[in-house]
Amino acid sequence: MSARGGERRELILQAAMRVLVRDGAHGFRMRAIAAEAGVGISHVQYYYKTLDVVIEAVMAHYLEGWDVLMADAPTDLAGALDFMLNCQLQHGDCQLLWELWAMSGRNQAAEAALRTFYASYTDRVCELVCHGFPDATPASIRARAVLIVALIEGLSILRGNGRETELAPHARQHVIDAVLALAALPLVSPPQTDER
Repeated sequence: MSARGGERRELILQAAMRVLVRDGAHGFRMRAIAAEAGVGISHVQYYYKTLDVVIEAVMAHYLEGWDVLMADAPTDLAGALDFMLNCQLQHGDCQLLWELWAMSGRNQAAEAALRTFYASYTDRVCELVCHGFPDATPASIRARAVLIVALIEGLSILRGNGRETELAPHARQHVIDAVLALAALPLVSPPQTDER
């Protein structure tokens, strides 16, 4: 792809994310994305044939953006969490994820994109937990990472759009404390069930 084509794709993706945050899932349309990007709808469709392809690209772009941000994050669990929670508010991530969650209930592309996103997100948290607790088993690390992701993502419904000042003013430190306690807590493996 040419440099100009890459720039055009980036312009369209940035516009798509703004439209999704501003207009929500109900306003996330090719025409709205084209208007926001200042290009014709044919340009959007040239790079992204369908709205489902746009959704997949938005999630991939979002994850790549997190990879770039996390390159500057501390490598210890507490520092990385503090960094992530701060970035979550600064970059409008809460609003973007709220809309993607809403879409995923009725849109298979959004559901698939979220599954991919959360699998990668959980893998990244596994790396942080493993770094802090190198003697833990892979299954134990994964179980902790799943709970940590759920805690952080669950908190995001109380953050963004200024909600945190009213609904969760001290949640940032509390979630870091809770995650550190969870990461150190011994987890008991669930009993094996005999499925027939």
